[in-house]
This record gives sequence, C-alpha cells and structure tokens, in this order.
Amino acid sequence: MDGMESIASGLLTTHAKLVLHNANEAETRKKLIDRIVEDVLEWDDTDISYEERVSEDGGTTYADYIIRTADVALLIEAKRIGRSFDVVPTQKRVKLTGRIMEGDTGAAIIQARDYCRKKSIPFAVVTNGAQWIIFPAVRTDAVSFSDSYAIVFDSLSRILGEELEHFVDLLSRTAVVEGNLAIELIGRTTDQFEERRLNKFFKGSTVKRHNPIYPLIENEVISAFSDSIVGAESSLLEKCYVKNADRQKFDSRIKMHLQRREPLFSTQPKKPMRKKESSSLADSISSASASRRPLAILILGTVGTGKTTFLQYTRKVASAAYFEKNQAASYPHWIDIDFRNFSRSENPLEFIYAHLFNYLSNDPYFRDFQRAIKPAYREEIDALQSGPMFLIAQNQTEFDKKITELILNDYNAKRPYVDKMITHGSKHAPIFLVIDNVDQFEDDSTQSRIFSDAMAIAGRLSLNLIISMRESTYVAHRGSSTFDAFDFDPLHIEPPEIPAVLSRRFFMTGQMLAGKSGSFTTQGGVNFKVEDLSVFIDIVKASVLGTEIGERIDVLANHDVRLALRMTREFLAKGYTDPAKALQSHKNKNTYVLPKQEAFRSILLGNQSVYSEEFSVIGNPFDSRLGKSNGGLLRMFLLSALVKQSNAEGGHIDGPEIRDNIRSIGFSEDDTLKVLTDLTELRFIHTKSHGKADLNSGYYASRLGGHVVRALIADLTFVENILMDTFISDKDVWDRLRDLTQKIRDEREVVARMEIRVERAKLFYHLMTEQYSPLLDEARKRGLNPVWLGNPLDEMRAAFDADTSKALHSAHRNYGK
Repeated sequence: MDGMESIASGLLTTHAKLVLHNANEAETRKKLIDRIVEDVLEWDDTDISYEERVSEDGGTTYADYIIRTADVALLIEAKRIGRSFDVVPTQKRVKLTGRIMEGDTGAAIIQARDYCRKKSIPFAVVTNGAQWIIFPAVRTDAVSFSDSYAIVFDSLSRILGEELEHFVDLLSRTAVVEGNLAIELIGRTTDQFEERRLNKFFKGSTVKRHNPIYPLIENEVISAFSDSIVGAESSLLEKCYVKNADRQKFDSRIKMHLQRREPLFSTQPKKPMRKKESSSLADSISSASASRRPLAILILGTVGTGKTTFLQYTRKVASAAYFEKNQAASYPHWIDIDFRNFSRSENPLEFIYAHLFNYLSNDPYFRDFQRAIKPAYREEIDALQSGPMFLIAQNQTEFDKKITELILNDYNAKRPYVDKMITHGSKHAPIFLVIDNVDQFEDDSTQSRIFSDAMAIAGRLSLNLIISMRESTYVAHRGSSTFDAFDFDPLHIEPPEIPAVLSRRFFMTGQMLAGKSGSFTTQGGVNFKVEDLSVFIDIVKASVLGTEIGERIDVLANHDVRLALRMTREFLAKGYTDPAKALQSHKNKNTYVLPKQEAFRSILLGNQSVYSEEFSVIGNPFDSRLGKSNGGLLRMFLLSALVKQSNAEGGHIDGPEIRDNIRSIGFSEDDTLKVLTDLTELRFIHTKSHGKADLNSGYYASRLGGHVVRALIADLTFVENILMDTFISDKDVWDRLRDLTQKIRDEREVVARMEIRVERAKLFYHLMTEQYSPLLDEARKRGLNPVWLGNPLDEMRAAFDADTSKALHSAHRNYGK
C-alpha cells in the first residue's frame, strides 16, 4: 500500500503541473495516462498497442491505446489535460443517452465507440487523465448502445483516493482477465448468445441408420461384446479373458512418447496382467488358509480396464478348484457384493448384510443345519441349556422348539444371523468379501460410507477383504482414517491390449454364428439370403483388426475395454449400410474390406444422427465451451502444448505453470481450470496424480489427445462431424456453412455432394486456423516456452488437404460419370 500511496502522490503532483502548464495530448498521455495504465492498472508493454491505425471513411486515423489479451480487448481514447469533459454526470453509473452524449464528452464517446466497432473491440474508455468514462462499445447480446450504461470516475483525486479499489477492480489487467469489467458493464463474461451450432438447425435423418444384417446377428454380438461378462460360464470367461497388458511406450504414427502416471505406493504393487505376476491374486487367495490374519487386497485400475472381469476370472477359472464346494467338509467362500445396483437412498451396511444373508441362504454349507447352523449356535445353545432354559431343557422337544424360535428370530432380523453364521464359518475356512463397483457414484461421502462399512464388517467377522476401485477413487480416499486402519496389499490391473480383446470377441461371435443362416432386405429392396452368417463376422474382423478402423477404436477407447466393446457393437449395428455388397464381393473374390469412413462416422455419432459432444465417445477439440469466441480454441491450444511436451524430459506440465501461461495470454484461472477439467474428463489428457483436475497436479497428454492433435484434425470424416457441434463466431462464415450444409442435404449426386462437403470442411478448417492465431500471437509476444508456440492446424493442413483430395478422388473413381 505504501508503494501505491507513493505512486498516487506522484501522479497527483504531475496532474497539477500539467494543468498549470496547459499540457497537450501527447504530454498528458506520456506523463499521466501511461503511468496510470502501467503503474496503477499494471498493464505491460506486451499488452498495449499505441497509435494503432484505424481506417475511417477512406482516411486513416489512429487509436491512442488498444490493450489486448487473447481473450479481451479494451480501447482508450485520450484527450489533453485541459480539455474537460463538461458533461460528466455526478452519478457513477449513467445510461449512454441524453446529456452525456452531448458536447466534447459525447464526441469523445462516439469517436471511441466507432473505433471499437471498426476494430471489433468490446470495451472503451475515454479520459483526459483525470476523468475516466468506461463503457461497452460493441455488444453481441442484442442490447443497443443507447440502452447500455457507462461507469464514470469524475476526478483523479477520487480515483487515487476513496475510489481506487473500484477503479483497479475494473480496469487492471488482473480484473479484466478475471472478467470483472465484462460483468460490471454487460452482466456476463460470455459473448456467444445465438445458436450458431449446425446441429441445432440440422437434426439429421428421421430414418435411423442401421445395418440390415444386424438383427440376424444381434444376440450373438451382444453376448460376445458385452461390457461385462460377469455372469458368464467359466469356459466363456476363459475364451474372452486377455492376460497380456498394453505396455506401449511410444506411438510411432503420431511420434509421441506415452507418459505414465506417478506411482500410488512407495513400493511397486503387483501387476497380475503381466506374465510373471499373473497368479498373484490366486496365490494370495490360496495362502489365506494358512494365514493368521485375514487378507486385505486392493484391486486398482482405470475406468474400463477390466477389474470386474479380472475378479471373475480369478474366481471362476484361476481359483476355481480352491472354491469348489465340498459335501464332506467346510470350504472357502467368495461373496460378491456389486454396488452397481446400489442407490444413494440405501444404507450401505444394510446392502452388504442383504447380500451376505442371500449368500448364506443359497450356499449348500451354510444352509445345512447340522454342518453349519447348529455349530454356529452351539455356544449359545449350551449356555441356554445350562442356564435360563435349564428347566425346559429337560423336555428336549420343548427345548428344541425354543431354540428354533431363537434362530428364526435371528434369521428374520438377518443381521444377528449373518454375524453368527459368518463368524463361525470364517473359523473353519477362509471367507472372501469382494466389494466391487463402489465408484459408480462420484459422491465421495457415499463411497466413504461404503468403504467404512465394508471394512468394519470384515474386521469384526474376520473376513478376507478384496476391494476393487478406480485409481482416482483411491486417491480421493487414501488419506482417510478408514483406509489407514487397514493394511492393504495393492494389485494394479493394467489395461489389456484392445486389439487382442476384440480379436477374441470376434472369434467367439463367429463360433456362435457358424452354420446359422438368415435373410435380410437390402437398401434396394432385394431379399438377400445368407447361408452362413459367420462369414459376415469374418469380413468385419478383417476390416477391423490390423486396419485403420481397428486403430481408431484402440485410440478412441484410450485403454477403456468397456468403451471399445461398446463402439464395436455400435458400428456393427449402424456403421455398415450395405452388407449385401460386402458378402457378394467376398464370395466372388474371397476378400472385401468394409468402408472405414462408415464405421468411423458411426463411432463418432454413437446413437445420434448428427454429432453432439454430449453423446459421442470423443469430445470436440475445436470448442472450449467457455461461451467466449476468443477462447474457442483454448482446448486445442492447451492440448497441443501437452502433446509437444510429451517428448520432452518429464513429459508433463505442472498445473501452476499452465495457469500462469494461460493467464499471461489473458484468460482467467477459472477458464484454465474449466478447460483442464474438460480435457481430463474427455480423456484427452491425464493428471499425474490419478485424481480429478485441479491446479496443483501435473498434466500430460493421453494417446487419444496425441492422435487428436497429430492425426484426427486432418481427417475429413472427423472434421465434418465435429464441425456440427462447434460454435461459429464469424457471422459471414456461419451463413456460408449453413447454406453449404443445406446444399449437402439437397444434393442427390454423390460426386457433387462430396465436392460441397469438402468445400464446407475446408471453410471450417480455415476459420479454426484463423481463430487459433490470436492465441499463438499472444504466446509469442509473451515469450512462452516453445511447446506453446505451434499452430497444430497449420502443421496438419497438408495432411488435411491430402485427405480431402483422396476423398474427392475416391468419389470420382467410384461414382463419377
């Protein structure tokens, strides 16, 4: 504050001298306004453009100051110190109509407004050094200039005195970047109001896309490509289970090193997806009988890596003999409790007890009175017989009746019955309580209750506890007292190779369809007979495994097996519209590859007829969803830097560094965190800490993020689908894109339609390249690290042009006259 008081004192002295000498505009700017802008408001040279040319009515004039960041711009029009704004109102907030728009004041305001309109600058200031009038010059929200309000500071003494905090909170670099000026002048920081997204105007065909052969193979495909094969027989599990992990370290197609997250434990956890440690869980289970203390095992992995499948494979295949039910003696028990069917309104403890009770009621050992129930109640029966029920005990029939009532009361109450039966059973054979899918809920408090209840039951009843969860869930809870109380042995489930998973599922589908015949109606209305439907699966398999479409599924799944299976099901259902052509060609030539564009488009669209980020397996790198046109490419800007950083030492960028770099080019901390969160949730980037996005973690690009920047943005199919859900800020380009989209809808001729499609995609690509440039310019001006200084759209333009040329050539070759 002492420093600001010194600056204020110096500025007031300078102002008095300038008034005394009737200083001109140049002197006013140099000695007073420059000092306020730089020392009080803390804008630096890289933000400020002086005397920038403005073309006006065939002539040229110059704007005194234009202050820019990548996100917002502000124009300051300066007047000489002696030129008083004689129509400055006493109110601090005044409508831009009436007296303020008269005389020198009104002329200065109109001049600044007109400059702003020519330069597309939203906010303006007119000042003579002492009086400052701040107003919105260009609005995109349908509010007229005359209905807008200005904020007025009427004297330098007040600006540097009692109104200093308000002045700085409006016009300082920090305040403008954080959005304070926009909020005070127009009530919001966003500038996107119209529905300029093509998917809002073009909903797609009302006729749903479908593969006409799919109904004939649907049941087999659903069985083989099920997200989870938990209920499958052991033989099916064995066929589907892939033991080898994906340990790819470098993607040669995009020339990118694939980073690994920081370890969760001080010691390396066992990795049962690797050959040397494949029996680690089964071995631990086998040793439970000899162990004096119950096991506590933590199964960790990312979303969709197959944790549930691994557990079921262990139970039904790897350790099947260990859990075999024995008629003559007690045997180990595996009690699955899957929280996928749990609702927040339920009590976790009651949910667990209900599953334990159900297991006891159905298990041959625990429902046998002589083998399990009677021994479990033996101590209580003996105590009653020699104590309170001694007299009744003389009559065995009456005594048995009372004991039956006692056991039945416990049975109906469930919890006391479970406690006694499990406590007895765990003394004679290991019992494994297996808790799975806790993180179906993002609610930390619900997860915490489940963990604490499961651990309490396991501890009280001497159960071996196996808990399966995502790494991010463990990170969120590992510091809690609940986890500290248990000494867990961690097992890390690495994602299996997606191509190997798909290969096994295709093989299984083919086996189920072998010899099955059927017929379907082609697009042309012809009834097409298929003698052996497994042939179509052979064609699909050859079109996917080892091909570009197989790589796309692998990349888009980003190690999520569940997602890869879903994508495969969806493109089998909707991705191929002419299977008859494929089958006929295969029959004649014994080879046929289904069109990759059809499959890829189907994967991108999901169950929608037009691309929407909300429903697609892949997010939109061209739209940051900030509601700010200048920030539309911020996702791409940040992602591109992380992809470049992947090949540098360390391979990641720390959150504080990201925040500082993004702030330096003019975006707020909130904007940065929003983009980081979106990119993480879209799986384009990962946190090093395994946790949710925050500004304290380090970040690195995923393989999917690398493919977006170095491959997908040059793919015509990708671009023309993504453009449907991208906000188009340029009104002229918007009108052209909408017209071209309508022409594509109306055009029947394939080659002509492809030509219009290419024209539309190129127009969109050019606009995105232009909108990326201001971000790059600001990064260069501020001397950011080289990883921030590339334009991926420029870098991929040649590849994009080549892909569009290839598509045009293919259309001419196949459909041209």
